[in-house]
Amino acid sequence: MDHPSHNAAVRRVWHLYLFYILASTGWMFLGLSSVIEAQDSTRVFVHATGPSGEPVTDLLDDEFVVKENDIYCGILSAERSTQAMRIALLVDNSGQVEKVGALLPLRDGLDLFLSTIESQHEVALFTIGGNIQWRVDFTSDRTALREAAGEIFPDRGGGPILLDGIKETWERRYGDDEEWPVFVVVMTDGPESSDSMIARSEPQYNEFVAELVEGSATVHVVLLSTRGGSMVTNFAINLTENTNGVYRPLVAATGLSGALAELALRMNEHYQDVADRYELEFECPGEPGAVVQAGVSRRGVAVQLYADRRMPQ
Repeated sequence: MDHPSHNAAVRRVWHLYLFYILASTGWMFLGLSSVIEAQDSTRVFVHATGPSGEPVTDLLDDEFVVKENDIYCGILSAERSTQAMRIALLVDNSGQVEKVGALLPLRDGLDLFLSTIESQHEVALFTIGGNIQWRVDFTSDRTALREAAGEIFPDRGGGPILLDGIKETWERRYGDDEEWPVFVVVMTDGPESSDSMIARSEPQYNEFVAELVEGSATVHVVLLSTRGGSMVTNFAINLTENTNGVYRPLVAATGLSGALAELALRMNEHYQDVADRYELEFECPGEPGAVVQAGVSRRGVAVQLYADRRMPQ
């Protein structure tokens, strides 16, 4: 398979799932895609601010207004978006880690990430060198996670499996009703050793990326790059761009601790931003190409809308 096509996946993702801001004068105008059928409920995330830009967190359901082509829609619920993340930590423990002297910095970086990420978020730990191995299932027990991270050793039997690691974790460890799935992948740029069809077929790869986006998944990648670019690099960039994740390349293993701590802090900050939003669920007739307006009736309150909980780019 050639390097992944950024545009193919992006086009599909935007067509299906993102909202387009058309105008704003006290309202946010959204053009919804035709996948919203008659009487189907849908949701957006609303950030409401007062005159000085302060978050407004005491809005009631009946203060939200949604209209489609000037017809009022039914508000089903409007609740603060306080759902925690469920973070799958996928770690490359292939022989390349030992070859570039990254084992101890990797362990230290994982320990710092786990110490920094806020405790309400469940984390699972997997290694993806040669094959995927489950180390610790989703838990808030940071002690168990840090102990398991400290016991990671190189597996010299194969290269990293970035795509298969994400795919297997997505299909087997996340449920259909996940609210906020997040992947944090720590990789070297050794040869991509995944052997599933998504690693060999561009259409199947693009389909899988669209599935991640539909499921509101985010992929962050910290990549130790020592080879000047590889298939792993191409996939890492593509996955993070399509899911609004962070791509952090490094040229030295000594940067792992700082990069992982910085990522955890950024994830904490983004969670606090999202926690100030409302998850607004509503139902409209869903006419193809219809323009949906969403706002609040309280004077002096401005709103900004988001399609999901992912980081804005």
